Amino acid sequence: MTTRRLLILVLVMSARTAGAQTSPVMVPLCTGLQVVTAVNQANGDYESIKSVESISDAGVRLKYSSERLVEDMWSNEPPKLVKGTVYRTVRHEDLASARLYQQQFSVEVPETIPDTTAIGTSAAVLRALKTKGDVEMGIFQAFGPVKVGLDRGVHPNVYDNQMVVKVARATPQPVMIPVLVNDVLVQLPTIHATGDFFGDKSEFFFLDDERNPLALRFRVGIDAFKGGGAGWAATLLNKPLPVDRDTLQVIKISHRCATPPLTAPAGTGAALPPQAGALDLPAGSGGAQAIEQALASTGKLDVYSIFFTFNSDVIREESEPTLKDIAEVLRRHPDWRLSVNGHTDGIGTDQANQTLSARRSAAVRDALVTRFGIVATRLATAGFGESRPMDTNETLEGRARNRRVELMKLR
Repeated sequence: MTTRRLLILVLVMSARTAGAQTSPVMVPLCTGLQVVTAVNQANGDYESIKSVESISDAGVRLKYSSERLVEDMWSNEPPKLVKGTVYRTVRHEDLASARLYQQQFSVEVPETIPDTTAIGTSAAVLRALKTKGDVEMGIFQAFGPVKVGLDRGVHPNVYDNQMVVKVARATPQPVMIPVLVNDVLVQLPTIHATGDFFGDKSEFFFLDDERNPLALRFRVGIDAFKGGGAGWAATLLNKPLPVDRDTLQVIKISHRCATPPLTAPAGTGAALPPQAGALDLPAGSGGAQAIEQALASTGKLDVYSIFFTFNSDVIREESEPTLKDIAEVLRRHPDWRLSVNGHTDGIGTDQANQTLSARRSAAVRDALVTRFGIVATRLATAGFGESRPMDTNETLEGRARNRRVELMKLR
């Protein structure tokens, strides 16, 4: 590590400790909620986005969007970008009481899988961990390339892949996990649980809120590949490979709800009263009013809900609501001019990151001009690469905070 990067690391770690919001934060389960996870691979961080598309009598409909480079380790061909979209609908009664957490998003399974949750556990499981200290809970093995149904009497079916064991609370106090919520770095309280799934030692960190007990982190099959096949392959290929079988880490969350609107059918027990003392953050980049207020009061705003394809200036479709909000603010204030500044994390060379950040800045400007009719002269652009980090580049969540689009009001 260079002296310059070491100095930056010390400065951002100090800022991170001092600046994180520690008040309880509500993460409502509502239409428009976006939960972004990241996975680190040898060539960078990949983000997947889980969005709540709608809430109806049928349940909560989720859209899972992923983009990543896939490399055949035995081929000389360059990695290929693979995009995927999967939909899941979780019934209200399952949000309340299901013991099965179907953590896999696969095109091989039906959209609605009774008795399962999808982006976290149920209220009943979280409650049991908090009151009893343990609970029977199931997760799923990965699904193969064969379509499976729901009929338990016909094989293969979805439930053939379930693994149900007793998981136990690991710590008496909630474990705080840093996450960007509506563009603000906060510490979210989680219940830490561990279990052994037939030889796969695993751990889970569920948001401590029965209305929306999201899985903020998990590791399934901890150290499953340590010293085994992955170690041999890493040596052969001269690149690091994962040691855990499966991991998840939520790095940012955004929503547009002031209060949790979800009301489950009578008798399911899913509807809960507001959390006492909880801080409901402003909508951040998730609302035009919050963008307007930030620019009017401080003259700048870091936006984390504009998403790009990996190592590219291509804007992903999940960015559309935020672009629309920015355009709305500019229409309300025809005298305002903005600089759209791009920032990257520290993976890659300084020059490559500076170039990428400049291209992404220009892509945002072009989208505002071509799709929303904003006059081009009202928008300046700049790319700063990795030179102005908000956090450390040594962690997933730190790099996620560094990758951003900054709006700055020009005088």
